[in-house]
Amino acid sequence: MQLGVILGTWNGSQVDAAAMLRVVQEAETSGYAIAWVPELYGADAVSLMSWLASHTSRIRIGSAVMQIPARAPTTTAMTAASLAALYGDRIVLGLGVSGPQVSVGWYGVPWSDPIGRTREYLETVRLALSGQRVTYDGQHVQLPGEGYRPLKLVLKNDAHIPIYLAAIGPRNIRLAAEVADGWLPALVYPERFDDSRKLFTDAVAAAGRSRTDVTIAASTGAVLNDDLAMARDVYRPYVTLLIGGMGTRQQNFYRNLVTGYGYGEVANRITELYLAGDVKQAQALTPDELIDNVGLIGDEARMRDRLAAYAAADIDIFSIAPSGRSLDEKLHVVRTVASALSR
Repeated sequence: MQLGVILGTWNGSQVDAAAMLRVVQEAETSGYAIAWVPELYGADAVSLMSWLASHTSRIRIGSAVMQIPARAPTTTAMTAASLAALYGDRIVLGLGVSGPQVSVGWYGVPWSDPIGRTREYLETVRLALSGQRVTYDGQHVQLPGEGYRPLKLVLKNDAHIPIYLAAIGPRNIRLAAEVADGWLPALVYPERFDDSRKLFTDAVAAAGRSRTDVTIAASTGAVLNDDLAMARDVYRPYVTLLIGGMGTRQQNFYRNLVTGYGYGEVANRITELYLAGDVKQAQALTPDELIDNVGLIGDEARMRDRLAAYAAADIDIFSIAPSGRSLDEKLHVVRTVASALSR
């Protein structure tokens, strides 16, 4: 199992940007395979990816994830090809359809047929990156427009650009297994990952592919603290945000996921409280057991045990978001996790 580091959202300050770069440089020094850059509705992933890649030399730089509603597929292909022209095989393109709140609320893109839209998007990106003229007649993507000739990417692109897909629901997991180079699952509870992994591996086989053709790249928060209760409380707001705030009352992929883990009743209550503005009570209801098992938290010995659990769950790349009150503490987490995995 390889290690990766996943960054938090950038607040726009130069101090925060410098700290993010130091974390990535420390990860590179410590032997991490990849650094992932998120995208929500603040800083875009691409600007930071290019900046981080220009200040490192070996570590791969990926998007986790570039939002499908934000860009035309040909724009994404142009962007990926440009990054690859600058930084070679170090670029990984992580894509996700996001949820209805971001798709409609931020981009004004209707939330309909997300699986079909994602399939057509990935196929169009791949077609554009291949250097062929882009002709695609789908439900969501029609290129070229009527009366126009098809175009092809004129930027020279010799690098291989893997495309990873963020997927939580069963249909999207099957799609990742069928068409992507990697799968980005969320909130992985390794002891309860068997069903999702079997769904994925069965879909890989059904598509005529080998398990080695597709990478499973999970991520979580990492909180190093000898006091497990204190470590939980550091990670608790993030888990609560995913369950309660990353979606609507009608649709929240993270809530659906933890419902499958057996936390459906409390997850629904967390959502109601969070969306009503009672975030503290929502956090108080977030189960300690869930936090323990979807985060890399506690002392080094516990981290070592949890890393072993993720490796046993057939995770290929395990990425951490290092937590700390200072930059030095975050760098210490990066080094400690690398040390724990090697033991």
